[in-house]
Amino acid sequence: MSSDTHISDEELTSDLNGELVNARAAVVAAHLRNCWQCRGRRRQLEDAATEFLRLQRESFDPLIGPPTGPEARLKAALSDLHLPNGSLLRSRRLVTVAALSMAAIGFVIFAALRLAERPAMAAALPNSRLTPGATRLIEREQVCAIDLSMDVREIPVEIALQVFQEYGIRKPRPRAYEVDYLITPALGGADDIRNLWPQPYTGVWTAQIKDALEDHLRTLVCSGQLDLATAQEEIATNWITAYRKYFRTQRPLPAHALFLKDRPWE
Repeated sequence: MSSDTHISDEELTSDLNGELVNARAAVVAAHLRNCWQCRGRRRQLEDAATEFLRLQRESFDPLIGPPTGPEARLKAALSDLHLPNGSLLRSRRLVTVAALSMAAIGFVIFAALRLAERPAMAAALPNSRLTPGATRLIEREQVCAIDLSMDVREIPVEIALQVFQEYGIRKPRPRAYEVDYLITPALGGADDIRNLWPQPYTGVWTAQIKDALEDHLRTLVCSGQLDLATAQEEIATNWITAYRKYFRTQRPLPAHALFLKDRPWE
């Protein structure tokens, strides 16, 4: 398997479950040692499985109850009763079983939605090892005195290509990405490659959505409602979590999908 041929999600899942034959498992292990992208995807799948099991323990298992608990004893007592068809107790038992089944189905749907969302979020966030964020030594008053219309920054082509190379993108499609500052210069972000990453224009959590967050955080900072260091830390740690917090929504607002202030890669 060459370094250019990545492992499929299905095979990564089989590897996690120990379902690969020895020869194939060895090939996959060798590839993972040399491919950080596949290692990252495998880690995301493992995290998703861990989250699923946690949700199951917290949300589903309590509905069923232990096999020797009061629910089990009640079901056993009901099953010992020889009740005619259509009786009240039999109907109640059927309703109880149906309710538990509906709860189980609801949990599975909830968990599936959570699991489906994780890859989309992960794709919209930078690799924290490559892009931890970097700031300038600047005070809030200096940040707020910047005329944004005059502070237009363009990433040099050689730096942009280096960013793409670090992220394993050899031939970026025109207008598919924005080489973006994790901490925007409008919030004191530095012109440093550790503060840059190729943010996609596709998906749910796009560059346009982050642009809207950046402007909103700057407004909060300059109005004295938010500390500059806090804004920098939150956008660098997980900008999607910050967006949800400050806009009080779990999904991007429709108006922000058209928000565009930076130039795409061409």
